[in-house]
Amino acid sequence: MHQRQIVDFRPHRKSHTKGKTGKPRSRFVQRLGKHDQLVRWLKPKEPPKWMTPEQWAGIPDSLLVRELRYTIKGKGQRTRVVTIATTLLDPVRYPKEEVAALYGIRWTVETHFAELKTTLKMRKVKSQTPAGVQKEVAVYCLVYNLIHMVMLAAARRQRVDPGRISFIDTVRWLLSAAPGEPLPDLVVNPLRPDRHEPRVIKDRQDKYKVMTRPRAQLRKALKKQAKGA
Repeated sequence: MHQRQIVDFRPHRKSHTKGKTGKPRSRFVQRLGKHDQLVRWLKPKEPPKWMTPEQWAGIPDSLLVRELRYTIKGKGQRTRVVTIATTLLDPVRYPKEEVAALYGIRWTVETHFAELKTTLKMRKVKSQTPAGVQKEVAVYCLVYNLIHMVMLAAARRQRVDPGRISFIDTVRWLLSAAPGEPLPDLVVNPLRPDRHEPRVIKDRQDKYKVMTRPRAQLRKALKKQAKGA
């Protein structure tokens, strides 16, 4: 849930009304347990500026949503409170603890993004046409999946979870391996559930200005500057 979204787990609490703030905009429907409830989200009266009339017309007048809240206690960290909104409404089929665990797993996607953008250098695509960008992304996906197939094979032989096989070590072996060379044991990353790193950049970045104009125009500007001097 967005930090500005007001969530109230008190049964039969009042909803937001015109002219009054500090109340949730949803309507209470049913209590499923402690910090676990069904509410109905209502469609606002006015659409956002970025949405087309066709998109706005396709949105239902209301949506039944399950809201749940839990805490995360990590070593060396403050206790964090997480509030989730989901359409997995059945508390028996989808227990609160399993929904919370599923939400925690989703953070592993950041690791996969880092593998693509940093290790495979996909942070900036080089093509300048839509068709070229699509081909470039398709090749990245193909290479990425092939790398993970090798990681899966190594994980099965080394009897560890595939996510613990080092992505960088797999790439290095693929780049240096001779045709037909058998797959060696790859580096297995240790389990670090309490790891918490600062969100900072280690290497110093160049302080040159970003190229915002074509190179030919920048060269002309340099020539004019030299003549003026």
